[in-house]
Amino acid sequence: MNPDAEEPADPAADPAHVRPQGEPYDSPFLPKGGGLVPAPSFPVPWRALLGDVLLDADSWADLAAMTRVKRLQCGDQPMRAGDNAIAMLALCEGRVSIGKGSLTGPQWLDLHTAWLDGRYEQDAQVGTPTALVMEWPMAVAAAWLRGHPPVLEALIRAVAAQLRGKHSAMTDLTTKDATGRVAAWLLAQAGAEPEIRLAERKRDVAAQLSISPETLSRTLRQLADRGILAVQGYRIGLLDRVALLALARYRTPV
Repeated sequence: MNPDAEEPADPAADPAHVRPQGEPYDSPFLPKGGGLVPAPSFPVPWRALLGDVLLDADSWADLAAMTRVKRLQCGDQPMRAGDNAIAMLALCEGRVSIGKGSLTGPQWLDLHTAWLDGRYEQDAQVGTPTALVMEWPMAVAAAWLRGHPPVLEALIRAVAAQLRGKHSAMTDLTTKDATGRVAAWLLAQAGAEPEIRLAERKRDVAAQLSISPETLSRTLRQLADRGILAVQGYRIGLLDRVALLALARYRTPV
C-alpha cells in the first residue's frame, strides 16, 4: 500500500499532526454524549461492516483512533500476495479486483488472515479512479476486542457470512449449469434494484462463474430473447425476477 496515500481518519484534521498516545480523539463525525449510539458512517462505514452494533461514544472514538484510512489511486494495491497480514482490511468505497473477481465497497476486504498470523494469499488492485481502504492493526485490535464483546461478535458474524458466501459459490459451481449460475449472480448483484450496471469486464464476471466470456454473452443474449432481461451494453435490466429465481434454483448440469 502506498504510504503517501494515507488519510487521517478525520478528514478535517491536520495530516501532519501526530496525536500523542492517550490524547482523546475528536471528530465532527463521531457521536457525542452518553449512552449507546449507532456507528458513525464516515470515513469508515462501520454499520455496513459491523451491522447494528451500539457502543458508547468513547468506544467509537477508540475505533477511530485505532484504524488508518487511506485514499488509493487506480492501480494501487491495498493487499499483496505474500505480504505479512498485520491488519484487518476493509474497502470503505470504490472497487478492487481480487483473484478472479472483484469487490465493491463498503465491505471487508480481508477479515481473517491477520487473525491467523499468516500472509495475504491474493493480490488486490484498485479498479476505480480512487478507493478508500481502512486498516485495523491486530496489534491494537485483539486486546481491545476482548473488552468489547458486541464488536467481536459482529466480526464473527461477518466471517460466518463470508464463509456462507464461499460455500454457496462452491455449491453453485457443482450443482448449477451456466444459466443457473448467471441467474443467481444477477439476482445477487441487483439486490432490490431493477437493473445493474456491470462495474467490471465481462471476462472477469465469466471467470467468477467459471464459464467462458462467450458462454456468458450467449447466456445473457438468450435470457434477453426470452424477455427475462434487457441488455444494453453493460446495463442489464431484470424484467422477470420470478423466472430468474426459478433458473437460479433449479437449473442443474446435464
